Amino acid sequence: MSKSDSHLDRRSFVSQSASIAAGSIVSSGSAKLVSAADEPGKPAGDSKADDAGANKSATKASFASQWDLAFDRVWLGPEYWANPLQDWRIADGRLEATVALPDRNVQLLTADLSDEAGDLAMSVMVGSIDGRAFAGGNGTAGFRVGIRGPLDEYRNSLIYGRGLDAGITARGGLFIGNPRAATALPPEKLKGLKQLELRLQAEPTGKTYRLTLAAHHPKTGDLLGTVERLQVPAEQLVGNIGLAVNVDVPAGRPRARQNNDGQSLGNGRFWFRDWRASGEKLALHPERAFGPLLFSQYTLSNQVLKLTAQMPPIGAGESQVVRLETRPTGDEKWQSRGEAKIDAEARTATFRIADWDDSRDADYRLSYADLTQDGVIRQHFWTGTVRRDPVDQPELVVADISCNIHAAFPNSQYVEHTGRVDPDLIAFVGDQFYESTGGYGVTRDPLDRAVLDYLRKWYIHGWTWRELTRNRPSVSLPDDHDVYQGNVWGEGGAGRQQTQEAGGYGMPAAWVNVVHRTQASHHPDAYDPTPIKQDISVYYGPLTYGRVSFAVIADRMFKTGPDGVAPPTKGRADHVTDPSFDPKTADVPGAELLGDRQMKFLRDWADDWRGADMKAVISQTIFTAMATHHGGEHMRLVADYDTNAWPQTARNEALRVIRKCFAVHLAGDQHLPAVVHYGIDQHRDAGVAFAGPAVNVGYPRTWEPQVAGMPGADKNEGLTGDFLDHFHHPLTVLAVKNPETQQRRPVLEQMEDKASGLGIVRFRKPERSVLIECWPYLTDPTAADARQFQGWPIQVAQTDNYAAKVAGHLPMIQVRGAANPVVHVIDEATGEAVYSLRIAGDKFRPHVFADGTYTVRVSDPEAGRSGQATGLKLAKSNSASVEIALN
Repeated sequence: MSKSDSHLDRRSFVSQSASIAAGSIVSSGSAKLVSAADEPGKPAGDSKADDAGANKSATKASFASQWDLAFDRVWLGPEYWANPLQDWRIADGRLEATVALPDRNVQLLTADLSDEAGDLAMSVMVGSIDGRAFAGGNGTAGFRVGIRGPLDEYRNSLIYGRGLDAGITARGGLFIGNPRAATALPPEKLKGLKQLELRLQAEPTGKTYRLTLAAHHPKTGDLLGTVERLQVPAEQLVGNIGLAVNVDVPAGRPRARQNNDGQSLGNGRFWFRDWRASGEKLALHPERAFGPLLFSQYTLSNQVLKLTAQMPPIGAGESQVVRLETRPTGDEKWQSRGEAKIDAEARTATFRIADWDDSRDADYRLSYADLTQDGVIRQHFWTGTVRRDPVDQPELVVADISCNIHAAFPNSQYVEHTGRVDPDLIAFVGDQFYESTGGYGVTRDPLDRAVLDYLRKWYIHGWTWRELTRNRPSVSLPDDHDVYQGNVWGEGGAGRQQTQEAGGYGMPAAWVNVVHRTQASHHPDAYDPTPIKQDISVYYGPLTYGRVSFAVIADRMFKTGPDGVAPPTKGRADHVTDPSFDPKTADVPGAELLGDRQMKFLRDWADDWRGADMKAVISQTIFTAMATHHGGEHMRLVADYDTNAWPQTARNEALRVIRKCFAVHLAGDQHLPAVVHYGIDQHRDAGVAFAGPAVNVGYPRTWEPQVAGMPGADKNEGLTGDFLDHFHHPLTVLAVKNPETQQRRPVLEQMEDKASGLGIVRFRKPERSVLIECWPYLTDPTAADARQFQGWPIQVAQTDNYAAKVAGHLPMIQVRGAANPVVHVIDEATGEAVYSLRIAGDKFRPHVFADGTYTVRVSDPEAGRSGQATGLKLAKSNSASVEIALN
């Protein structure tokens, strides 16, 4: 049916030309999206201020879909959000719900119902995909209006919103509200009718509204029947609007209870065409369009720019490339940097540009040419800024972000606060989402639908953070929930053979590679890109930025699974509850943590100081077993094999390497914010680690050493001090925040009471120290009266990251020929490096941890010069010195 065949009252629509002038919205054929959100440098924040202005738009706004101009594809266009993505598509010029499952809906992003009084008219053509007439069959189809979530924010409403349904049952009944109370249309009017037009009118009647739903013949426009609802509260007609199918049970009811009481209307597959809306209630928000360039991520390291554009599932008949242009900030002329093909599965386009001028900021512009069926090409842009490498900046600020179950999606206030801190680098260290994110559980097969299911959750992450990642570098480390597992013991890429605890990846390797491409293709080149088992890709490697060298590692990828390896637990193979458990029995020979390949990388990285003053490790979780109680039931665990305290030998080997360069460790995963000082043989003889707070805590953990009877608890009255962890590693707790036992009910307040928050790490290069901050979820760190969680901030000197007992000092080293050189201390008896670090200045008195004879090598790695002194022993006099000249 052409648009001219629609019998919706034309007086409720303005003409096409007038609509365009007033800013009306058309699907899949809109011009370049021009909004504040597309301007580089706009701070991230709550969109309510922009929304307020939009709600004061023209008295008669209008919207009309144009699916007839779109190519066949899964993605519905930048104006729509599909719940869920994989269950909808555009085919033959119409919108189709491809599965017969409950409560599938599509919501409009670029228009909603304002809180101002006024009228509303909507219409849509609807039919059964199976070609059945409206006289039998299963399911419902129609409109959903006034969709509002608990945060009263349009994106939150997409996921958590409830609204009022108005539509038709497959059996031929019209309803507003409860579909089981539908009013049957006359059978003689529906006879043989396989499609019809629904028209919904809302008219103010004082402080309430009268809603009228009418069904019309698709060709003649004749009225088939109506249903009316009076005294609808005005607040019920505020929020998102959409189309929905199979709404047998009101939205929000547990899906496990749907359609099981013997009175079910069932579930069907339906199509929609020519959706229109107009009226004084309709507010336009073109700036809310999402796509086709969804978001971007980049890193800059050693003058190499890696940038990834995330795309939606476009159609086979559309352009398959994204173009990149750049220019120094302030210039007017764009320079082409080439184009990248969109990956057919991950829907990513990745650019790698070597010899990047990292001495100044540069703007970038991603472009995508959108072709419609009528031959019109429209150019879409996504802009951002590649910041200069802040090598001369005295402080490098890193945001530690992880564990977002998206209970408070889109976390607008939290993102705004992060933006005000203005981090130089964002480290997303795992669980960018959870299986429950966005609702509808997970789809594990077939592969194409499983990929789409993953992408929808990943898009929620990107939508949350895109205003920050467009303008600063970020890394993203997939963790267990990112690959749809409660826990991951990767076994070097093996597939899952038995239980999850036996190790391996549960999802297909091709699917796991999609996760890696979407999350890590913008990382610096991997140290060793050789795929692991099943041809699964790797992403571990170095990143140097702002003169801080980061080792990005995958601490789940090579780890051994405990089931069948560790001692039996008489229950879950990863949970030890037996109080007589002896940790020594779990230190199984050959069990791996990081694996040989990553250990080789760490050894090379620890000794490579090119372009760096300080070092840090970024991984998914910390290398200790700290939490004593787990989950909402407050379960006490004696030991947890999912922690990186196990396997002990492999853990200690990794820490011995990491401490040699005095690296601090940044991670997440625990949902228990804490700063801990690792011990190997004694307390504090290894590095300091920060388990950053979760963005949105789902699964709570607590640290209650006295209740759990942790070794060392008898010497500490509180939560901090020296303890032994579950596997009897020395553990010093410097700061920790448990969730509140009594939690407030509102979503945001509950997040804070669960100990959700923001982790900030400041590398202070001139003084060679690290300041670790931990802010409550609702706190703006830049506010004058802002207070961190109790116990923070924590100041860590660089040398604290290898704070073993010092046996003595070597002679003072006086360096000639280099400023701020790197000092390497080598044990001549073993040939092993004891440690290396870049000093501030030209003098340093090396400390050592055992008597012996040492070589001190001093290097200027950027210039390729070095010098050394051999045969050095503990100096008995503080006046002893040795001069080392570099050549």
